Amino acid sequence: IFRQMEPLSAIIVAFTDYCQKIATTSAEKLHQIRTSIKETDGPELAVLANALPSIHQCIDVPSKKVAGVGLKAYHRIKSAFRLFVRAISSSDQPLVLFLDDLQWADPLSLDLIESLITDRENKSLLFIGSYRDNEVNDMHQLTVQLHSIESKHVSIKKIKVGNLSKEYVNELISDAIQTSPRLTHSLTNAVYRKTSGNIFFVLEFLKSICNEGFLYFSLKFNQWEWNIPLIESKNTSANAVDLMLCKMKQFPEDVQSALKLFSCLGTDCEECILSLITSGDGIDEFGCTDMMSSLEFSIEEGLLDYSDSIYKFVHDQIQIAAYSLIPETDKEKYHLWIGNQLWANESALSEKAIFVTVGQLNKGKMLITEEHQTIELIRLNLQAGEKSMSLGAFAPASFYLEAGISLVGSFSWKEQYDLHLRLYESYAEAKYCTGEFEEVHKIVDEILVRRAKQRRALKLD
Repeated sequence: IFRQMEPLSAIIVAFTDYCQKIATTSAEKLHQIRTSIKETDGPELAVLANALPSIHQCIDVPSKKVAGVGLKAYHRIKSAFRLFVRAISSSDQPLVLFLDDLQWADPLSLDLIESLITDRENKSLLFIGSYRDNEVNDMHQLTVQLHSIESKHVSIKKIKVGNLSKEYVNELISDAIQTSPRLTHSLTNAVYRKTSGNIFFVLEFLKSICNEGFLYFSLKFNQWEWNIPLIESKNTSANAVDLMLCKMKQFPEDVQSALKLFSCLGTDCEECILSLITSGDGIDEFGCTDMMSSLEFSIEEGLLDYSDSIYKFVHDQIQIAAYSLIPETDKEKYHLWIGNQLWANESALSEKAIFVTVGQLNKGKMLITEEHQTIELIRLNLQAGEKSMSLGAFAPASFYLEAGISLVGSFSWKEQYDLHLRLYESYAEAKYCTGEFEEVHKIVDEILVRRAKQRRALKLD
């Protein structure tokens, strides 16, 4: 949810991971992939690099300004990714692309997924996606996209994954404690009654009864033992968030503080962005004495994962739980501080970090009191909107441009004419690209009225 307005956020994570792995492969393999990419993607390499900067780790892409925004950019992006996937997949080495939590994927990522799946010239791609059907209704973008894919005669196999049966829970527990499944039925029955077979609950419940000594390894008898009455008497939370809250509240205060700050960034964050956030002053005001050490502690406790320089909550419910530790009245303060920390390191920000920065500042904008800071945030939203347009990501572009327009409304057109004009023109184009023509007419009429007033004012001057 936190990243839904970052263009291509869902798909870039997967291909960035791929590029990082390929960059460290054998010289021969890397040469083969480079050759294939150059031959297949050739003219569109600059377009691909504009959307996927990590491609530079695999192949040298000459610095080149990519022409075209709006619908032209949208079609070029889709074409560039199609060619890229054709280049890195073959019948000898097919590509498997797995994306989790599709219910939160940004619209352009879903469009790209459909484009890749329906590419009839590529028979070597297997796409696997997962989503929570209870969060997706008939009007959801993902549902619309799935119907569109099926209408193009692409076979989709749907697998509904529910809770584990008691037999599977018994197998899991037997394997976890290396004890015969014949001997673990009493423990399984107790765990199943508390968790109903929800895999996340099962694993967390097992950890909690271990920590509390209800499940323990007996050195005397050299085997695992458990106390059923104590397990049965243990209170269990009604949902995953409450379960994780109980666990987090047992952590040291500085670890809780670090998790609260980290949760403001969503489910994951690159180490380089975290370094920028923690490099300045003021973090002690949020109770963090050593952010990185606290994150390491959280990794050891099984709440976070660290891979390829990215810290990530192992489950989105853990992120939600950590975020709920922050009082509602303080959340804007957290987001504004994080945004300011990143913006203070403007020169070191990557294009992706710009979206993180503007996202944080937008969440804390109600606390901004200085006029120059408001203008900077307007410019940031304009920059994020224009970048989204260059990627053909019209929904995020509209989101950022709307945010900029809402802020610039506190200034008259006379005070900030050029800023108003750029915002409204870009917003009109974004709405045109999504087919909202009535809205386009309203925006254009507003521009024409304001332009006429500006000309009259100039004549009077």
